[in-house]
Amino acid sequence: MPNALTLESMSPGLLKVVERAKREPAGRFNALAHLIDVPALTRAYRRQRVDAAVGVDGVTKEHYGQNLEGNLQDLHVRLKAQRYRHQPIRRVHIPKAQGKTRPLGISAFEDKLVQDAVREVLEAIYEQDFLDCSYGFRPGRSAHDAVRTLKRSVERGEVRWMVEADIVSFFDSLDRTELKKMLDRRVADGSLVRLIGKCLHVGVLDGEAVVEPELGTAQGSVLSPLLGNVYLHYVLDLWFATEVTPRLQGKATLIRYCDDFIIGFEREDEARRVMAVLGKRLGRFGLTLHPDKTRRLPFWRPPKAQQSGKAPRAIQFSERGLHHRPRMS
Repeated sequence: MPNALTLESMSPGLLKVVERAKREPAGRFNALAHLIDVPALTRAYRRQRVDAAVGVDGVTKEHYGQNLEGNLQDLHVRLKAQRYRHQPIRRVHIPKAQGKTRPLGISAFEDKLVQDAVREVLEAIYEQDFLDCSYGFRPGRSAHDAVRTLKRSVERGEVRWMVEADIVSFFDSLDRTELKKMLDRRVADGSLVRLIGKCLHVGVLDGEAVVEPELGTAQGSVLSPLLGNVYLHYVLDLWFATEVTPRLQGKATLIRYCDDFIIGFEREDEARRVMAVLGKRLGRFGLTLHPDKTRRLPFWRPPKAQQSGKAPRAIQFSERGLHHRPRMS
């Protein structure tokens, strides 16, 4: 749910969307595209970083802002007339450990504004739908909140086994057809759906070649984290809450930070059972668990009476770079 500061900064139209989304959890919105007006594009402009990398257009925030009113008015006219075209995304490769790289998409500046304005509208709806287990790229939530939730579960004795999961190339593997079906449950505005499609079905400039992927959403796009959250809300969060948890005898806690997630279990046998079906569930939606990075771990606090030595199998795991393990105090 948006925090107070977010609600205060929303336009009256977005506030109406928030209230209706709360009131009608199964409601579909037929009129949303009109919310992407010049004030919405102005808010999107203000949220952009001054020092952000430039896309294929080479335009910076400072350069675009030299004729801001005229540029935004022109962009809005093209959006209303459905003449707006998303430019190719410039792909760069960020170095990772062991000589590997992570592809990152950089959109043209004007495309960043459109993506951010679309994100603002969708967020007004989906922040009312997302479950408490989701922490990544959400207003008023952070990785530290996820860690605190895990800490409380451990202290209550609800976590003795952990399933740590890693999805292979999540943003590149996301099935756009399935995503469209998911969005269709809430978004019935054809104009906005077409605009989202333009942000998804876009060429990628990798070096000198332009490729057009049939799957995924560009990692680095302003809109991608929200679309990823929508996808895993239906694929994982709701499935775990409505189909898995009711069948368990012990406690279980799902904590997800966008495409990274862990599940804490009170019972080892239930950790085994869920891990056995988890890959099949994700596979139905085109996602694959990494065979080397997905594992089941013993994870519990050492008894207070234990004064020395290590905790049984004190296993370290990571979530967005944060490392956790049981310790003596």
